[in-house]
Parts: sequence; C-alpha cells; structure tokens
Amino acid sequence: MKFLILGGGPAGIAAAKAVRKAKEDAEILIATDEKVAPYLRPLMPDFILGDATAENTLDPEAKDLQQKKIKIAYGRAAVGIDTGARAVTFADGTQERYDRLLVATGARCAVPEILQKKSPMIQPFDSWKDAIAIKELASRPGPAVVYGPGYLAIEACRGLRNAKKEVVWIKPFKPRFGYPIAGELEASILDDVRNRGARIKDGDEIVDVKEKGADALQILSKHGDVINTSLVVVATERLPHVGFLAGSGLAIETGIVVDDYLQTSVSDVYAAGDCAEFKDKKGGKSFINFGWRSAIKQGQLAGENMAGGKRRFGGSQEDYFWALFGSSLADRGKRISEVEGYGKT
Repeated sequence: MKFLILGGGPAGIAAAKAVRKAKEDAEILIATDEKVAPYLRPLMPDFILGDATAENTLDPEAKDLQQKKIKIAYGRAAVGIDTGARAVTFADGTQERYDRLLVATGARCAVPEILQKKSPMIQPFDSWKDAIAIKELASRPGPAVVYGPGYLAIEACRGLRNAKKEVVWIKPFKPRFGYPIAGELEASILDDVRNRGARIKDGDEIVDVKEKGADALQILSKHGDVINTSLVVVATERLPHVGFLAGSGLAIETGIVVDDYLQTSVSDVYAAGDCAEFKDKKGGKSFINFGWRSAIKQGQLAGENMAGGKRRFGGSQEDYFWALFGSSLADRGKRISEVEGYGKT
C-alpha cells in the first residue's frame, strides 16, 4: 500500500512516522515544494536576527526519515489531484499514484495586490528561501518596512531589530481568523516592539509602491507617510494553500473541510495542519488550526487513521490560538527576545 503525503512540515512528518509505526511494509513518500531539508519555521526570525544558524534550524524530527524508510522528494509542487485515478500531478509534469493521500501543504501569506509586484525588495515571510533573502536585504542601508496585522508581523519586527536601525511596522486590519493578541498581552508586546526600535503605524495601509532605483523603493501609506526603503517584508496572515485542489472534488471553504478523523469529503484523502478546516464541537464554528504543535498533533492522528485507526480529533478553539509557533502565545510574549524553538517547551 502506498501512502503519499503532500508537505514536508510538522504535520507531514508526524503523519509519515505514524503510518510507519502502524505499517512496517508500507511505501511512504513525502513530496514537498521546498528545495531544502525540513526546518523549524519558528526559528526563521532568529536566523534573520543572527541568533540561529542554518544548521540548528533543521527539524530534528526529519533526521531519521531515511532510517525509517520514508522517502522525501524535494522541489515537487503539487498542481492537481485526480481522486478518481488516485493520482497527484506535479509542476514538473510527473505524477504519483496513491492508496492513501494526506494533504499537509500548510499555508501561505496572503499578499495584497499592491505588494504583488515582482521587485526582489518585496519579500513574503513564508519560507526558508524568503528568510535568506530577507537577511541579505536587511544588511542594506535604510529602514525596513513590515506589513501585516498580527503575530507574524511581530516576529518579522523581532527578526529585523538588530539588522536595521529602524523598522516601520505598517499594521492594518485585524486577521480574519480572530485576534489572538489582545488586552494587556497586546499592550506589553507592542511596547516591547517599540522599545526595540520599531515605529508602529496602527490602522494604516500601503496605497502605493514606486521603484526608485535598483536598491530603493518608495512606500506611500494611507495616512500620507512616505517611506524610502530597500526592504518590505509581507507578514500578513497565512491562508491555507489549497488553490491547486480546484476540480479535485474535495470540499473546500477557506481550508480543506475534514471530519473528526481528519478525512476529507473524498474517500482515502486526509488533510492536516494549517490547510485543514473543521468544526469546533462546542461553538459549531469552522476553524483553521494554525500552529506548530497542533500541526504535529493533527499529522500524527491523520497518519494513524490513514493506516486504519479510528481516533477522533479533540481540538477546541483554545487549542488553535494558543499553540502558535510551537509555544504558547503568552510565553512567547514574555520571552520574545529569547531564542526558542520546537522541543524546548
């Protein structure tokens, strides 16, 4: 039996290991669009800051994949799924068939149209490739601009605080999936960001971007500010990466709709992590379970169920917002200047 997993993040790796534990002879393949070994996304700001190296950001959970006879294929971006033929098509034109499929493709920053220009000075805060580019651009003169409404933008400001003399945080609307930072916690974190040299423009927007040379951009804000910069970090909320599933037959709302067992609307296809959407049993609302630890939890459960298990996911709304980036948001706020990563809490 062949188990195909799309995504080499925490959900995908946890699922692969759970399948292997249950099925010693199964064929297991992880296909990821990343071209580098699995890494700890929560440590991207620390890499930009200089407090973490590329080597110590590698995900320790991925080190024994080969030993467990779990294959991982890099640079393979899924572009479509034929659930009738049980096959996934990739951007390079190849296909992989499956008996059981897990979609664990995570999420991507929702880049507003005004920032979708092809300038290399505009970088999303999404991947390891982005982190390398941001670190290089941060060494150039002038302030950095961070655009985004929530915690990801705070992390971008933290990563840039030593590399730049000035960081301008343009902080627009609240995220659509709620606002997990509020009250005294919000005030203390925003004070910390300000104390580290960031200028916060609350409730503002970017209305125009002009190139002023090979190494310069001019940003115009809704409030009338003009900012000359060589780096704009797009740290908007991350939305499920599910566009490639059009026509697959899977039920899609904001994310991939799953049941209590993390199975989709199509038999033998599961979803876990930042791309999965399900109901909170208490409130009846749909939620996207963003967060590193919750992705591991979902991935493990999905892998067990793909291998024949029947375990229900018991998550609640509290699990979602207080599991961001592998540690509780409250702890992260208190220790925002520390290097912390997966496995330390």
